[in-house]
Amino acid sequence: MTDQAEVDKAVQRVRDEILAGGLAPGTTVTVSGLARRFGAEDAQMHHAVVALTEEGLIEAAGHEHRIANLGRQQAVQLLDVMGVVLVALFERAAPRLSPDEIDKMASLADDLRTALQHEDMLASHRAIGDLVGIILQAGDHQELRDVNTHVLDRSLARLHLFQHAIAYPIWTDGWDETVQYLQRGQPEAAVERLRRTFWILAEELAPESS
Repeated sequence: MTDQAEVDKAVQRVRDEILAGGLAPGTTVTVSGLARRFGAEDAQMHHAVVALTEEGLIEAAGHEHRIANLGRQQAVQLLDVMGVVLVALFERAAPRLSPDEIDKMASLADDLRTALQHEDMLASHRAIGDLVGIILQAGDHQELRDVNTHVLDRSLARLHLFQHAIAYPIWTDGWDETVQYLQRGQPEAAVERLRRTFWILAEELAPESS
């Protein structure tokens, strides 16, 4: 019987390695190879590979597996999904955010900028995840939170496979200015700024702009 806690640990370790760039997009991986790399049992790693395949971070390639390689079109499609879902949640959450939550968002926006300046993709992923977590919590709608946590987590993780440096300042400026509107007591303007961030990113990353 597989220990679920050990499987979850294996999933997290492989996920972190993918997001950190230690396992680059397109890299062929095997269950046994990953088990040796991370000191896990083959059975645990098999379940981890299945879970990460469902998340879209690993792709099945015939009888092999490889780290997913996200193209521009897929990145834009993910941005479309995230823009619709996250902005809709933010419209509900923005007027409800407390001063402490807004201060925390400001700190996380700074963390995000620092992480991307150093091309620390794992740290940037965690900062974004925490920003989204505050929005989900402030929205105070359990059903929306349950449904969208999975959608946003998966979309954010997959987007981190597509590392396009020209998009980093668009992303960080968007979050900085969104938080600044919140600090000035302008939640509607904050929602519109976040929405515009997704529009600008999608336009910048569109395949025809390459």
